[in-house]
Amino acid sequence: MQQPSTEDQLMVVREAPHLLKLGKESSSPSNEEEMLLAYHETNKIKLAKTYFDCKEYDRAAHVLKDCHSWKATFIKLYSMYISGDKRKEEESDGILGQNNSNNNFYCNKNIPVIVKELETLEHPNLNSNSHLLCLYGIVLLENKNSTKGQEVLFKSLVLNPFNWSCWLELLSSFTSFSEATVYLSKFHKALQNAFEYKIMLLFFRLTVNQVFFQSSEEINSDLATLSAIFPCFSYLNAQKALIAYNMLDYNNAEILFDQILLSDPLRLDDLDTYSNILYVMEKDSKLSFLAQFASKIDKFRPETCCIVANYYSLKFEHEKAIMYYKRALTLNKNCLSAWTLMGHEFVELKNSHAAIESYRRAVDTNNKDFRAWYGLGQAYEVLDMHLYSLYYYQRACSLKPLDKRMWQAIGNCYEKLGETKESVKCYQKALKISTVVDTQLLYKIGTLYEVLNDIKTTYNYMKLCFEEEYNQEVTEDTSKAKLWLARYESQQGNWSFTYKLASDISYGNSNIIEEARALAREARLKLDR
Repeated sequence: MQQPSTEDQLMVVREAPHLLKLGKESSSPSNEEEMLLAYHETNKIKLAKTYFDCKEYDRAAHVLKDCHSWKATFIKLYSMYISGDKRKEEESDGILGQNNSNNNFYCNKNIPVIVKELETLEHPNLNSNSHLLCLYGIVLLENKNSTKGQEVLFKSLVLNPFNWSCWLELLSSFTSFSEATVYLSKFHKALQNAFEYKIMLLFFRLTVNQVFFQSSEEINSDLATLSAIFPCFSYLNAQKALIAYNMLDYNNAEILFDQILLSDPLRLDDLDTYSNILYVMEKDSKLSFLAQFASKIDKFRPETCCIVANYYSLKFEHEKAIMYYKRALTLNKNCLSAWTLMGHEFVELKNSHAAIESYRRAVDTNNKDFRAWYGLGQAYEVLDMHLYSLYYYQRACSLKPLDKRMWQAIGNCYEKLGETKESVKCYQKALKISTVVDTQLLYKIGTLYEVLNDIKTTYNYMKLCFEEEYNQEVTEDTSKAKLWLARYESQQGNWSFTYKLASDISYGNSNIIEEARALAREARLKLDR
């Protein structure tokens, strides 16, 4: 009996965010019955694949309704899954419609049928086939059965570690970095015998560290190992740029993205992040070029829409920016950066309620991204709802605890709520993890100790702030600290110190300068007597 050729093997590519490929299945049952079924169903499978490629998913499933080979079962159930997902999207009412606020209201109605059929399959047919296991894991995750879904996806990846889509599905199910590390250990034990399998584990570990914003030697070591094996792989170069971006090293990130553009000019992946870098650095001409360049390649990519939106945002044309972010979300409703950045635009337009909705959708899309939680905190802070704001800032901080901005935001909330001692602790934590001595933080901590009537500690922080003039540069905070020290010395009757400090103040707003001059005149009069 002749088995179908390699060309007859089914290749299925899902066009939604989770790409799932069906290639040569090395772990499929090799018994005679399965081979016979696959042979007799080859024509129907080919027809179903054609319908699938034409996006006629219901027809593809219907053609295979009486087929029982694992290939036919997979394409039938997967077509049903995509068809149900498509209907769910169609039933939702607009990008920021009222119905979108309740994601449980609209669901994939084909999932119960898919789960039932998969669970009725014979044990060997399911547990020895990586593709059916992957699909089973996906629908379990969508049914909120995370624990079992993760176990099923783990089994699928042990059978076929080269299904990158399955790795991404598993990653999306993790709620914390500690949960991810448990599975990393399990994979390390399960895949330790094959070098090529370890490569896939390295890619996964690298992606896990990126998603959870982990900055450690491990991520650099993994990148170096993979770069040695794949020296010209643009994906790895983009990861280096993203690491620099997450560490706020915008200059280095810009250089790396420039190199990627030169080596792989038609690659649009991650260019929306590049546009964020140019936006922050206020390089409007370069951002304008990037927007035009991306539009020429493919103007209907979500990344392109985000780049153009960033350009309009930099030009303070916030309505146009929102229009392009909505266009990006029409193309891909799970575009995280579009939800988050659209929230920023609504904040600029003082539309806090729309901003909160955008940030909430970003959190629903990926609750592991600190930026959406931080944005929610900012939006509620604008509404003077500081308890809500505090909660969201704390969630952001739990995801990125080594970012001083998170601790500053929490400290500010505690200050507004009258929790001065807690506020001091947060600002001190921010100061501790800051790479450079932050004079703004030093002055802020000093003023809070003054509220607590701890004048001695206040004096020490003000002195530290003032002394940074010699290490860095004169700022408004160092001038305010110097003015506070001058007032303190005048209260102690040390008029020579008062005069020296006050007369040296030449930087700051008009109030600072006026008070410094008044103190200097008073000190001069006292000294002349």
